[in-house]
Amino acid sequence: MSWLIVESREDFLSKLREAMVDARRRFYRNLVFIEKENFMDDLSDVISAFFEGAKEARVAYAFHPWADGAKERFELIRGQLRGKVDDIDYSSSEYYLGKTYDLVVLDLVDNFQPNYLGRLTDLASGGGLVIMYTNDLTKDKLFRNSIAKRGVIYEYYEERFRRKLREHEGVFLAGSEYLGKPFTGEVKVSQAKSLPKRIWFPKELHELCASEDQNKVLEEFRTLNRGGSRVLVLVAPRGRGKSAVAGLALAGLTWERMNSERRFRAVITAPSLSSASQVMEFARLGLKSLGDEPDVTLSDVGLIRSLKGDNYSIVYVNPETAVNEEGEVLVVDEAAAIGVNLLAQYVNNWKKVAFISTIYGYEGSGKAFLRYLRNLMAEKKVWTRWLTMNRPLRYAEGDPIEKWLYDALVLNAEPISPKDLELLEYETLDKGELFRDDSSLSQVYGILVSAHYRNNPDDLMIMGDGPHHVIKAMRSRDGYVAVSQISEEGGLQDTMIDLSLRGGTFDGDLIPDRLLKHSRIRDIGNMRGWRIVRIAVVQESQGMGIGSAMLNFIVSDAERQGLDWVGSSFMGDPKVLRFWVKNGFYPVHVSPKRNEKFGDFPVVVIKPLTDRARKAVGVATAIFKEKLLNTIHDVYFNMTPDMAVILLRGAKTHREIAVSRVYLAKIAAFLQGSSPYESSADGIHLLVQKYFWDSKRDWELTEDHERVLVAKVLQGRPWSYLISTIGMSRSRATELLYEAVSILAKKYYNVTEESQLGISLEDLGDEFTTL
Repeated sequence: MSWLIVESREDFLSKLREAMVDARRRFYRNLVFIEKENFMDDLSDVISAFFEGAKEARVAYAFHPWADGAKERFELIRGQLRGKVDDIDYSSSEYYLGKTYDLVVLDLVDNFQPNYLGRLTDLASGGGLVIMYTNDLTKDKLFRNSIAKRGVIYEYYEERFRRKLREHEGVFLAGSEYLGKPFTGEVKVSQAKSLPKRIWFPKELHELCASEDQNKVLEEFRTLNRGGSRVLVLVAPRGRGKSAVAGLALAGLTWERMNSERRFRAVITAPSLSSASQVMEFARLGLKSLGDEPDVTLSDVGLIRSLKGDNYSIVYVNPETAVNEEGEVLVVDEAAAIGVNLLAQYVNNWKKVAFISTIYGYEGSGKAFLRYLRNLMAEKKVWTRWLTMNRPLRYAEGDPIEKWLYDALVLNAEPISPKDLELLEYETLDKGELFRDDSSLSQVYGILVSAHYRNNPDDLMIMGDGPHHVIKAMRSRDGYVAVSQISEEGGLQDTMIDLSLRGGTFDGDLIPDRLLKHSRIRDIGNMRGWRIVRIAVVQESQGMGIGSAMLNFIVSDAERQGLDWVGSSFMGDPKVLRFWVKNGFYPVHVSPKRNEKFGDFPVVVIKPLTDRARKAVGVATAIFKEKLLNTIHDVYFNMTPDMAVILLRGAKTHREIAVSRVYLAKIAAFLQGSSPYESSADGIHLLVQKYFWDSKRDWELTEDHERVLVAKVLQGRPWSYLISTIGMSRSRATELLYEAVSILAKKYYNVTEESQLGISLEDLGDEFTTL
């Protein structure tokens, strides 16, 4: 349908009223977008028009209440809002996920941030209305200003956003003119649900389900009550009721075990307590429907932290803590927002795990998440049930605003699968052209989100509007094959260097800031380089060397432009780190704090391109390696041995470490069996330090040998902890430790189990200070 260009505000409001009547009848939503300096009159009239058809309503009003004038704007219209009104600070909006509103009003005067907009638009119910208002989409916006570099910023994202408003039905625009495009499409309203023919969970729980999808999925959770290790994976777009049905299933599993002798304990984890709130709330409702009233523990903001009964408990813990918790079932909500290292540990340590996640958009890319989980389940050989849900609960299937939202925020970006890879061309993309070409943008962004499952709508705006963000790609004759997003960093003024050295922070120069703080070399701040934010290859073409080839093109490109370095920063996943080290990048920094949400240590790698950069990186690498080896038993105790091994292998800097004859004799006694490991641990520790500092050798232990040496000798993990971490029996770990020590002692000092077990004072030089 073409746009209705309305002559007056009265005609505009009349068309909007008609659309709202139809929306209530067919259970879809409409959107009004106001962009003009004198927005308040139009806003007031639109709200009045909405309440003509609703005596009262559930209302969400979102804004930054601390911004100048924001509270005053809210108070001006507060009197028009009839019913329950939640005034929502954007920064706390995740606490409202799972709630439903008839009217959602978004104040975009102070901030236009895609992540907030997508999250809150989804809260509007069928028959409802979403209103967004601003004076100007690009003028003085908080998030937009944070993307600017030296006062410069583009408008590619906002230009596309305005275009998408004009392309979709169900959208009404008030700006320099009044425009409306009423929805004329078809919708599918959910029919009355029917219960499955055979049900295992109590009927009371099924009656709390809002759709047949939920009823069917609820029954699938019974697999977690069966023997052996089992994983259930449930993914769906937002608004399908996946968290709610997970909570009902927990209530059912709890009920089933309530009268057993053994106490039942279920653990829920998620990126935040608010992310798990729906699971908790529906577990409570489910238990209540079964006649049980659990004791409820609430957080400071009123969210359920635990449910406890006579013989059960359902508790929330943070993602890192969940690894070593004990219980019968672990439910991981919004799993795509949690680090891969933690997901693997959940499968290692728990027999029954349910992974719940959004398939598009806000907490991550469901397709990349699913691919990772499929690979993990295949590797672990764990029985897995894969589930999805399609029917929306808040509004009718075919809702025009959901279609607009997915298109505007590129939530359903899809890469193609190029078949002709004979000739690939490396190019720098024109961002203006890219954001005007929906097909190319979907391909390019689709490659990035399919390979990196931690994405949110803000990423696309940063990529498009940031003048220091560059997009490189490799394309074949039939489409894009590989993409990289690059941030130009460095060239800092002395004032910025001083700020960093004093502990201050600033946006846009991540690698220089980290290296300044941890190496203290001022010259690093002056150098210019490229930080590769993301690099990805379309899934069907991975493993063919295309990513490494693209990396080489980027490095050569940077050299031609006279840059000092190319680097990257990412959450420490062994597979990703191995890629960078294989391609000649040096690890120069690992955060001393593990990211609690992702369970990984952020890592910085770098490849120097100029002589002064090589000197600075050499110093930074040595500093990093010394810190890692000297504090791995403390600061980095929770680092996985896999990660530590790759970091130590990649930090190719050399230092001579001498092992005295006393310690060599202790090592010989260990090899002979006359001294237990604990008695010879000091000598073995020195020998292992010598090995990892030796970058001149032309031989290596196996990675299994190195993992055991890192876990036991350097980190000092107890045998039980070590075994669960590296996934092998104690006898095998002990055998590998003995083999590794034997090889090192022989290679460096020709010490074997046949060597002398004691030495005389005459054999000692000045290695020790004597009394």
